[in-house]
Amino acid sequence: MALTVQSIYNSLSVYRLKLVAGKEGLYKYVSWVYYTEDPETIEFIRGGELAITTGLNVERYKQNTGDKSSNYIASFLSNLINAFVERNSSGLIVNVGKYIETIPPEIIELCDKLQFPLFTMSWEIHTIDIMQEVGNKIAMESLKRRTVEQCMYDAIFYKKKFDAAQLDNTSFANADEYSIILMEYPEFNFNNDEDELSRYIEFSFNSKIGLNSTDFCWFTCDKKIIYVFKTDGVAISKKIDSLARKDKYFKSSKVSVSATCHSIYELETEYHHAEIALKLCDGFYKDYNTLGFFKILAEVKNISTLESMYEDVLGKLNNFSEQKKENYIETLKSYIEANRRVQKTADENSYHRNTINYRIHRLSEILGLDLQDGQTRYLIQTAIYIKEYLEMIR
Repeated sequence: MALTVQSIYNSLSVYRLKLVAGKEGLYKYVSWVYYTEDPETIEFIRGGELAITTGLNVERYKQNTGDKSSNYIASFLSNLINAFVERNSSGLIVNVGKYIETIPPEIIELCDKLQFPLFTMSWEIHTIDIMQEVGNKIAMESLKRRTVEQCMYDAIFYKKKFDAAQLDNTSFANADEYSIILMEYPEFNFNNDEDELSRYIEFSFNSKIGLNSTDFCWFTCDKKIIYVFKTDGVAISKKIDSLARKDKYFKSSKVSVSATCHSIYELETEYHHAEIALKLCDGFYKDYNTLGFFKILAEVKNISTLESMYEDVLGKLNNFSEQKKENYIETLKSYIEANRRVQKTADENSYHRNTINYRIHRLSEILGLDLQDGQTRYLIQTAIYIKEYLEMIR
């Protein structure tokens, strides 16, 4: 649960920071404080940094060139800011007074356009003081975050290790509802570098969700990003899906959301629900609450029970070629969904009605079932659902 630029700004009133541009970017999360005077050191930026500069490089330029105009200030800050934005940094504090007296109007315009928070700080404020205070805040918040993440991980995967008391004094203490959102991620985009992936998720992707970082936690496992929210996750999951479609790395990733539970001890079940929804996702997004009959099948823990039921009802079709078996099953499905209306079944499958009549008669013989019996048709439809379900989760 990283600190945002906004929360840090609010906590530093004693330093008299002034927000001069980029207020639309105050939602961004902050990983650390980074001091720089040289644009060439930008390559060490890893994402999420709140940078500080005094503009010493401007003074060096003036001394080296004899150019006393203010033109270089705009150029220096523009290059610095564009480089920060390219590397997903979170904001910049300019220590004004000695080397940079005022922020040029074009720089204010640039930061507003890029939604990049830009602050000024009076020269008499010691840079080291603000760096130390922000660093301490980030370190303390990071410790809380790791505690929450480990607790949620244990609650889902290792219930015997889970200790709810570890959540005391965190934002998840006494939460009354939970939901889980899953999103796949492609390893190849990050060269299997878990640290690079984590920093991108935290300081670029997650910051765009627009929620307080204390409202959720996240971690990765089995090539999935696992979000745990202390609220109903449907609306949030749709926003995450929308963001993923526009993201250069996650645009082909599937997203799913669980139902809502009211106890942290039910997170394991909701993770299972979200995982089932992800496996049954026929596009990019699936809500477990919309799975219909598949929700019932998902509660059957023993897969062999489902396999056995399918075999009992439709197993005899396995004696035919795969193509013929699939044609028979598709005919059965259409016939039942058409409420046994032969002509409608024929029209929907582009067959002559005589072909459908022959197939239905033949299927009754093969399966030894009376397709005119309502309970029998229900069993057949259930078996077809089981087949589709098993194919999707494997």
